[in-house]
Formats: sequence, C-alpha cells, structure tokens
Amino acid sequence: MVELENSRSLETSRIERTSYGLFFLGQNIIFMLALMFLNLFYTDVLGISAAAVGLLFLIARTWDAINDPILGTIVDRCNFKGGKFLPWIKTVNVLLPLATFALFVNPNLGSTGTLIYAYVTYILWGMIYTLCDVPIFALSTAMTRNQDERVIILTWGRIAALIAGFIVAGTTMPLIEELGWTMVVGILAAVATLVMTPIRFFAAERYRASSKVPSLADSLTHLKNHRPLLIFYSAVFLTAAANTALVAGTYFAIYNLGGTQWVAPLMVAQMLPGLVLAFFIPLLIRHLGKKTIFIGGMLFGATFGVVQYFVGYENPYVVIALQSLKSVGAFLPMLLFGMFSADFVEYGHHATGRRLEGIVFSIQTFASKFTQAISAGLGGILLSWYGYTPNIEQNAETKEGIFVMFTLLPAVGAVLGALVMYRFYTLTETEVQSMIDQNQQNPGEPPDGS
Repeated sequence: MVELENSRSLETSRIERTSYGLFFLGQNIIFMLALMFLNLFYTDVLGISAAAVGLLFLIARTWDAINDPILGTIVDRCNFKGGKFLPWIKTVNVLLPLATFALFVNPNLGSTGTLIYAYVTYILWGMIYTLCDVPIFALSTAMTRNQDERVIILTWGRIAALIAGFIVAGTTMPLIEELGWTMVVGILAAVATLVMTPIRFFAAERYRASSKVPSLADSLTHLKNHRPLLIFYSAVFLTAAANTALVAGTYFAIYNLGGTQWVAPLMVAQMLPGLVLAFFIPLLIRHLGKKTIFIGGMLFGATFGVVQYFVGYENPYVVIALQSLKSVGAFLPMLLFGMFSADFVEYGHHATGRRLEGIVFSIQTFASKFTQAISAGLGGILLSWYGYTPNIEQNAETKEGIFVMFTLLPAVGAVLGALVMYRFYTLTETEVQSMIDQNQQNPGEPPDGS
C-alpha cells in the first residue's frame, strides 16, 4: 500500500526512508504535545486566563507564521557543504526537545512574570520548530525526483506523525496524573530526541537546484504568481481558521463528558482513523487524485460534525464513535499537505525556472501556524465569552459553547474550504508528472561529493 510496485525504480534505501519517518515521529510527538495540551497547561496549571491564552497564541503564532517565509528564503539561500536541508535538521534535533521542555515549566514568577515567560518560550519554540519543519518536508524533493517515490516518503512521514499523535493522545493525560507534567514532558522530549537522531546518518540529498539564489522579493513574487498554491492555501485557511475543535477538545472531554478519564479515549478515537487511512493514501491518489480526496474529506468531516452536534454528548461512547467518523474527513486533507507542496515546487520550477523548495514548504508551515493562531485566538476568546473558569464545574451555557466549538464551527470552515477547492483548483497529477519530466532536463546539481 505504501511501497512502489517496482522497487527498482527507487532512488532511496529502506533505511533512509525509515529514518525520514522516524524524524517525523519525534517531531510530531513534540508538536502534538504542544497542540493538544499546552492550552490546558496554561489555563489550568499556570492559571493564565483563557482570553489571555487566546491572545498569546494569536500574537505568537501570527509572528511565527510571518517569519516562516523569511526562514524559508534563508533555507533557499543557504547551500552548506553538508547539504541544503540536512544541516538545519541536524541542528534542531536537540534544540527542539529542549525548547519543548521549557514550554511546560512553571516558572513561579507571579501572574505577569509567568505570562511573559509563556510568550518568550512559546515564540522561541515556534521559530525553532520552523527550522526543522520547512527543511524536513523540502528534503523529500532533494532525495528523489520520482513523484511516486516522493508520495511514499511523505506518506511514511505522515504515518509516523499519526503514530506520534496516537502515542501522545493515549498516554499523556494518564501519565500526567501519575507522574506530573514535568516528568511526562521530559520523558516525551527524550523519546523525541532519540527517534529523530537516525536521519543524521542515513538521509542523503541527491539533487541540489542550480538556479540563482533568490532574494526575498523574488520569493514573494514567485508566490504571488503561483495560482495553484494560492488557491490551495485559501481553502486551507478557511478550513483551519475555523477549527476551534483544536482548542476545545480537551476541555470538552473534561468538562462536557465528565472528567480527565475521557481525554485519552476521545483523542485516540480522533487519531486512529488517520493512522489507518495513511496506508491507503498512495492508492487513493492514484485512483482519485489529491483534489477529489481533499474535497471529499472536508465534506465527510463536516457532515459528521453536524451529526455529532445534533446527537449531543449524553452518551460518551456515541460521541467517541462519531468523533472517529468525523476524523476520517479531517485527516484525509491533512495527509496530503506535503504532497501538494511537492507539486507546487515542480509547478514553480516549470513556470519560472526557479526551484524554491524552502519558500514553498515554508508557506505550508506558515499556513498551519497562521490558521492555528486564528483558531487558537478565537478559541480562547470564545472560551472566555462562554464563561469558562478553570478547575470547576462549568455551567450549561459554557458547556454548550464548548460543544459548538468542538462540532459546528469546524464544519462550517470545512464546507467553505471544499467549495474553494472545487471551484478554482485545476492542477492534476498528470500535469505535475509532465512538469517533473520537463524539469529533469535541468534537474539541478548533485550535492558536493556525490
């Protein structure tokens, strides 16, 4: 399902592809930990108000999103002896787990000092995360020029990311109740460091673009004229900015379903469909195409979000079952992000003669962080609006607000994103492969020493 039919066409080794996937495993243990639990840690442990947390996320992630294209341009401009992407990945291998541990420390500096500490550590964490996120996705375009092989490599990365989410979702809250926040975060950061390390020794960059080093202005002009990329991320923006379920999930489990014991089952139910679906992504792309999968997933998830709202949450087991179905729709588009970005690299190279992997993949992280900034900011504001108060029984109005954030608002965004993709996106897999074939006539120079 996730291997090519003719293994002789592969440019990468099995151990190389495995090390690529392992890096995603470690990176996403860290990412999922912050995504799923940092909001709860800020409000219920550090005592920061929900509105202040929402504003913190909005400001920090907006800044983080803005500097992503700048960092992407820096990646495009730097060609180290050890490669264009791998030196960044090796550097961040240790820095990111350390920055993650710092996120979950209670500095005991009083309300103002603690808030300042949260701002500083979260902004630094986001910038360090970008320094591995852009290069690790872009690395796939330097490892091979075979489009099918890239799909396989990126699919293994997505599978590893989902396994990471499964691990974090299923173990973090029960372990926190036994060991405390500091110990659990330390353990997960250490595991992440361990599994991210093999890529340092086994991954190889086989292709290096030979085009002139771009300026930031060149890169922004490149993006402005990149119609498929702009359409795709317009759809992503509409979908992800309304995804307040990212904020509401843990609160919904604790306060609507009845306690911390429901956090792990709800999150595992949310992650499991993606883990299963990832194995079938290459086959689905081959038969349906990425556009159809993206639109179908959005509409499927939106449908079950609405169903979930009208069924209610009196029966937690029904909620969990519907959450699994809703997550099928959520994960199908998410699994395709890196594959769409690889297509955009080829489109840009074909249209302009410039191969700007760094800037293209930085837009992927920019979109992710900027939409998270909006959804997290909106989520914090809505929690405050609905009267959320940490560590007490919430009233009926607050519970209803959390439920709307968990179900209906994400459904609205998904429908809008699907409509944009259906109406305006036209780039096909056949066209991309044709572009790859033509781009190979000027494939770039291999790395030094190869």
